[in-house]
Amino acid sequence: MIVQERKFITDRVPFLSFFTVAIVLLAWGTVTARGLVRPIFLPSPFAVANALWKLFVDGRFFQALIVSFSRIALATVISVVLGSVIGVFMGVSKKAEACFSPLTQPLRYLPMTAILPLLILWFGIGESMKIIFLVFGIMFYFIPLVQNAIRSTPEEYLEVARSFGANPIAIVRRVIWPHALPQIFDGLIVINGIGWTYVVLAEIINAKDGLGYLINIAGRLQRSDEVFAGLILIAGVAIASDRILRLIRTKYFFW
Repeated sequence: MIVQERKFITDRVPFLSFFTVAIVLLAWGTVTARGLVRPIFLPSPFAVANALWKLFVDGRFFQALIVSFSRIALATVISVVLGSVIGVFMGVSKKAEACFSPLTQPLRYLPMTAILPLLILWFGIGESMKIIFLVFGIMFYFIPLVQNAIRSTPEEYLEVARSFGANPIAIVRRVIWPHALPQIFDGLIVINGIGWTYVVLAEIINAKDGLGYLINIAGRLQRSDEVFAGLILIAGVAIASDRILRLIRTKYFFW
C-alpha cells in the first residue's frame, strides 16, 4: 500500500511542476495584459519569449554562455583544488583547523559585494579580477564541506587501516579520501550554483562579454524584456549544469 502511494505521488510530480509554472505564467500574462504594471518594470511573457528568441537567433546567447562558462569553470577548478587541500588538512588535523579557521570562517560570511572594491584595487578591472572574485565567492563555501566530508569517515575504518599498519598518509589516501568523495562531489554541486549567482556581479565590472554583461547592457538601455530573458537563461544553464553534475554523482560516486 505504501509503495503504491509513493508511486502515485511520484507519477504526479511532473504534473504538479507543470501546473505551478502554468499558474505563474497565467498570472504574469494577466497582469501585463491588463496594464496593471508598466512594461518597463514587468514585460509580458510574449515580449520575454521574443527577446529569448532574438538572443538565440543572433548568436549572442551562445557567445556569452561560452565566456561565462569558461570563467566559472576556471574559478571552480581553482577553488576545488585549493579548497580540497585546505579542507583535507583541516579535516584530519586540529592544528591545521586552528591555523586556517580564523581566515576561512570570516571570509565565508563576508558579503562579496563588500570585498569587490578591494579586489578591484588590488587586481584592477581585467579578467584576472573576475576569476579571483569568483574564487573568493565559492572556495570558502567549499572548504567546510570538504572538512565535514573528511570527518565523516567512521572510526572503525580508521582502526582497521591502523591495524594493518597503514601510516597517516596512506590512511588519508586509501580510506578517508575515497570515503569522502561522494560528499565532496555534493559540495561541487553546491558551489556550481553559487558560481552562477556570482558571475553576473563579476561581469558587471568592465566586462565586454558574458551573460552578466548582456543583462547589464539591457538594464542600462531599459530593455527589461532582455533582462528577464538573460535571467531566465542563466537560471536554465545553472539548472542544466546542476542536473548533469547530479547524474555524474549518481553514476560514478554512488557509495
